[in-house]
Amino acid sequence: MWPDIPIPFGTHPAQIQTYSLLIALGVCHLLLGVDTTARKQELDRAESSKYLYCLGLACGGGWVFAMVVTRWLYDGQAPWGTAAAMPGLIGGAVILYVATKVCHVPLRRHLELTIPFICYMHAWGRLGCFMAGCCHGLPTDSFLGVQFPTDSPACQLHGVQPVHPTQLYEMCLLIGIGLATQFKVPPPHRIWVYLITYGIGRFLIEFLRGDNRGVIDLIPSLSPSQHLTILFVIAGGCLAIRHFRLAKR
Repeated sequence: MWPDIPIPFGTHPAQIQTYSLLIALGVCHLLLGVDTTARKQELDRAESSKYLYCLGLACGGGWVFAMVVTRWLYDGQAPWGTAAAMPGLIGGAVILYVATKVCHVPLRRHLELTIPFICYMHAWGRLGCFMAGCCHGLPTDSFLGVQFPTDSPACQLHGVQPVHPTQLYEMCLLIGIGLATQFKVPPPHRIWVYLITYGIGRFLIEFLRGDNRGVIDLIPSLSPSQHLTILFVIAGGCLAIRHFRLAKR
């Protein structure tokens, strides 16, 4: 756990939040990865530039949307700046759809090459969660357990004992999906493969989470993120069925 990076600055030293820094690196990875891939595939430069602007707008808008939704999930108790990832992904996707419609950019073609880098960006964020000590798991005796410092959220909630590093579990899941969709999965299949595999993986990881994740009363035994992962899987399944039906025709 390394939540802050001290920066000597004369008589007034400053600090950078590690989580914010890693989120910024993730967004840079996303934009640079998409731009590099578009250049390699020799896509129209004007069209690709418009898409990058739309993608940047979706990142910023998704972050704001996530902060608002997170405040709602926690009944206004979460401090401003706290943002859950899945509402951000959904909000960002809606903003990206609207922005590409306004700019007359074919979304599906560009989104297919974007999927791997969305995974990498999200993985950077999960590493940031680990460094900040948030989004931790339940206590465990497994060799995978991680002992966070005594002043960490995990110790404040569960005492001084190892917990599941669910942040790293999800980071590995996202890197695996990113590599698979970038190098193994054909572009037409990437969107639904991502939605289904991430949805199922995140749904299972949530059972190991040991932090406060907010409340949705629709299915009380499930966390808000599990509610959203069900939507991910349903959306991915619908896209897969549609794709294979069109392929048969």
